[in-house]
Amino acid sequence: MNFIAFYLPQFYPIPENDRIYGPGFTEWDNVRRAKPLLPGHYEPHIPHKRIGYYSLLDDKFLQAQHNLAWAYGLTGFCYYYYDFSGHKLLDRPLRTLHRTPQIPNNFCLCWVHTSWYNNRHAPTEPFIAQEYSEENAVRLFFDLINYWQDTRYIKIAGRPLFLIWAPERHPMLATYAAIWRSLGQKHAGCAPYLAGVEAYMANRPAAFGLDAMIEFAPAWARENHVSELGEQPVRIDYAKTINLMLKKPKPDYLRLRCTFPSWDNTPRRGREGIACVGATPELFKYALEELALYTKENLPTELAYIFINAWNEWGEGCHLEPCERYGFTYLKIIKELHQALNN
Repeated sequence: MNFIAFYLPQFYPIPENDRIYGPGFTEWDNVRRAKPLLPGHYEPHIPHKRIGYYSLLDDKFLQAQHNLAWAYGLTGFCYYYYDFSGHKLLDRPLRTLHRTPQIPNNFCLCWVHTSWYNNRHAPTEPFIAQEYSEENAVRLFFDLINYWQDTRYIKIAGRPLFLIWAPERHPMLATYAAIWRSLGQKHAGCAPYLAGVEAYMANRPAAFGLDAMIEFAPAWARENHVSELGEQPVRIDYAKTINLMLKKPKPDYLRLRCTFPSWDNTPRRGREGIACVGATPELFKYALEELALYTKENLPTELAYIFINAWNEWGEGCHLEPCERYGFTYLKIIKELHQALNN
């Protein structure tokens, strides 16, 4: 049984963000400006002194960060991968990982193909737009294969696992999938194992030429809400959300499971955000244990992976990385459960 945490690389400045959010912007800017908006609202989330407000330009820290995850049983990361028709963003940490064999963690990639909008306002025009074409599918393959051939890259029955965010929002995904399979057979001797991320809605993978789907957490449903209609920010209940997700009926397609330690995107969106209330380490542990049981009983051995949102989504109050309030509690849960499941 393997735990894979989604990994956000937006902790160093890039020119594209500077133009929209101001010089030197990183995700820490959102985190630092957060404040409580409700009675008992846990904000801001302050990183534990062992990690601080780090920069992913620091290669030594990146290695120490991955070693920390490894020591606590989190053996893999799923890096968000941003490529806009050849324009790659926030790939410095991934390139550092790729050229640093001393980093032990396994990894895979999740292509977030959707255009970029200003996160502090309602979407209008994108400031970085995606373009879709067969030529871009080919070009993307030849960038990806460099990572797929890394010995640490996560493979399903020998095939590199590649995630596509919100497949229903990709207008040519079936075409892209066919191209990648053909090129994979030709240049690597196998097709990639393609999985869609159910970020907004459930989908059958066959509709997009994919092999499987991956659940994403939290699930958005009116039943989870504890705020009054029109109240801002919207509040969702953690226990209700966990239970709703655990009670999902088994689909008639392959779907890997996912859970989350908490959620609060008010650092990014202020009163227009969503805050999860009632999150505790004990409930997180319960969710992980239940998903491990589900995975063991319902998925083939080669798909014994549970995804966690996320390692370091600090701007969404969603992180396994230690904070001042909970310290290393969430990582200790991972370690204890990993040992129990794999001994």
